Amino acid sequence: MTMTIKMVNRTIEEKILLAVTAAAILILSPFLIISVFEHNHLRTLIDLVAVGGISVIFIGVWFTSRVKLFSGLFAIIAHVNILFGIYIVDSDLIFWLFPIIIASFYLLPTFIACLLNALLISIAGVLTYQQFDEFSLPLILASLIVTGIFSLIFSIFMQRKNRQLSEKDKISQLRNNILELIASASKLSKVLSAVVEGIENELPRAMCSISLLDDTGKQLRLAAAPSLPGFYIEAIDLVNIDDGTGTCTQSVTLSRRIIVTDIARHPNWLPLAHLAKQAKLVSCWSEPIISHHGNVLGTIAIYFDRPTKPTDNEINLIEQFVNLTRIAIERDKADNIIWHQANFDNLTNLPNRHLLHEHLTNAVVNAERDNKQLVIAMLDLDNFKDVNDSLGHGAGDYVLIECANRIKSTIRRNDIVARLGGDEFIIAFVGTSVPEDINKIGEKLLSTLAQPYIIDHKNVYCTASIGLAFYPNDALTIEELLRNADQAMYRAKSRGRNSIHYFTENMSTDFLKRMEIMRDLRIAVEQKQFYMVYQPIVNLTTSRITKAEALIRWQHPQKGLISPLEFIQIAEEIGLIVELSEWIFNEVTQQVDIWRKQYCPDLTISINTSPVQYKNNGAQINAWADSLILRDIPCEAISLEITEHLLMENQLEAVEALDKVRLHGMSVAIDDFGTGYSSFAYLKDFDFDYLKIDQRFVQNMSADNKDTALCEAIIAMATKLKMSVIAEGIETEQQKQLLIQAGCTFGQGYLFAKPLSAANFEALLIEQTRNDSIIVG
Repeated sequence: MTMTIKMVNRTIEEKILLAVTAAAILILSPFLIISVFEHNHLRTLIDLVAVGGISVIFIGVWFTSRVKLFSGLFAIIAHVNILFGIYIVDSDLIFWLFPIIIASFYLLPTFIACLLNALLISIAGVLTYQQFDEFSLPLILASLIVTGIFSLIFSIFMQRKNRQLSEKDKISQLRNNILELIASASKLSKVLSAVVEGIENELPRAMCSISLLDDTGKQLRLAAAPSLPGFYIEAIDLVNIDDGTGTCTQSVTLSRRIIVTDIARHPNWLPLAHLAKQAKLVSCWSEPIISHHGNVLGTIAIYFDRPTKPTDNEINLIEQFVNLTRIAIERDKADNIIWHQANFDNLTNLPNRHLLHEHLTNAVVNAERDNKQLVIAMLDLDNFKDVNDSLGHGAGDYVLIECANRIKSTIRRNDIVARLGGDEFIIAFVGTSVPEDINKIGEKLLSTLAQPYIIDHKNVYCTASIGLAFYPNDALTIEELLRNADQAMYRAKSRGRNSIHYFTENMSTDFLKRMEIMRDLRIAVEQKQFYMVYQPIVNLTTSRITKAEALIRWQHPQKGLISPLEFIQIAEEIGLIVELSEWIFNEVTQQVDIWRKQYCPDLTISINTSPVQYKNNGAQINAWADSLILRDIPCEAISLEITEHLLMENQLEAVEALDKVRLHGMSVAIDDFGTGYSSFAYLKDFDFDYLKIDQRFVQNMSADNKDTALCEAIIAMATKLKMSVIAEGIETEQQKQLLIQAGCTFGQGYLFAKPLSAANFEALLIEQTRNDSIIVG
């Protein structure tokens, strides 16, 4: 096993010499044994010297690998031993000269082999001229000379072939080394330097440079030129293609090889001729580097200190290195593209979440080192969904790109901006210590982003909400900073949007509470921890109950009753509102079907709806109308309540869905009227059956105050638009009378009843039915 390993690791020369010496030992050993048995002492001595000497050579090569030394020693031993044998033993040994002459040309340098062989043949002739007749000896000597000549010719031929193979092997090794650099994703500069070094090694007295075309395709920039003088490198570092200076610009323009044998006399070289002369550059070959798509990537220039033209072999060599250079450049470009796609947002070209994390990691380290603050701003566009839904995703993409450009133009040079996805952006204000600076930048951001976006010659407005968190005051890790900034941004949205909000400790508490509600809400939906209550809506003139608003309640097993204000919005955010609304619809329709059949045939129960339910073209709302028809429940039994906020977020989908269900007989009420900035615009553009005056106007009503005047105006307007009015939050008889005088039809509030359980509301209907019977009777 050890011998196998040693042979595998040896050079071909070692293996050949070991094989030859081993074969010689095997061939000569029998002769040694025979001479011993024949008691031929002289022959035994000669054979012993031959076998012993060759064995020493074999052992020496095996343990030292010194091939040249032992090759020469082997040849000398063979020459001396054969001459000694011829002189002492027998002239017939002269025939051993043939293999020795042939072997000597392999074992020794050519000149020494010729010299020793000539000496060997001469001495052998002198020693044997008396043992052979006058015809045999000349014939033998002539054969030896011819063998020597042919061996010399063959040796020269093999040496030339070996040199060629060696050159090819050397080129292959260079090629493999360069390919290995490319495969290992080494820097392009390192690969190009290796290419230049390889060309200069293969072309004697050559100096090489590689220049690459820039992104504009108008300039060549020097990428590698280790052997050229510094002053010349400075002159050709950046060359305009249109100038036509030198050989490289012409090679790039024509996309072919350009050869200039005399730089001093070539017209293209006039601007650089004095520098070329100073650098001792006489001729230049320029080879374009062309991509596999046919585009020029750059050029390789090879300079010489003498007039010269390339041979076919040199052209072939240069083309090989050009191909390697092309592979390196294209690999580098591909790596850059992959890296860019992995780290930058394709739409806005801003850093993405991955690269942002790297930037923030460095920013935190620097802030800690310099004892400065780092501010993280979470920016989210307000009502961006409206742009996508109403104008299309192309318009939305334009807004995002323009928003990114506006942010970059507003923040400082060292600040970082990235896009997380959707309409969310992160800004890191680096090295900031004065809060006033952040306020100024933040206000400038709000003002800049609030400017109209011009889409199809129309002004589109899309403001932003910004949340801020400070390192190290608000958090010590990147994840906590981002989370806290997100909470602050959410607070900015909930407080009117188009504003900036700073993170506070209360937000962290609120966030944990929200997370807890989210978790409990999922369990509540599974375990049906909800129940419905119904608040009567009374006809103010007759005091009859023909309507009611269905309200959901959550009875938590440990925390008790949880207000809808705490969980409805969260249910919308996490997508549970659809499942919750489906449960509400089933509960309410079962009850209203019973109550209409038994107590109040014209009873209508209103259900509050969420913007989420109008997605997918209002599929859930349309399914409700189909369900009522299928179950033979009049669609008039259900009324849908919507808010202005719902219309703002799902305008087109909501209106289309509501128009469909109204055709089936389901009524629609706009809730909390008067609290939105464009309520009147909605009344003008869309059809509603009921208008509910927000309780904030009703609760402050008194004779001759502004709230009363507003309510009167709303009621008058609704009457003109053929809508019935429901006043919410009626708590006093005075409010009721003022509303009756203003012409309001329906009222809802604690004056009539609080939200009642299904059993209590049913009892109210039973009492009303009994009173109606008494009046009729």
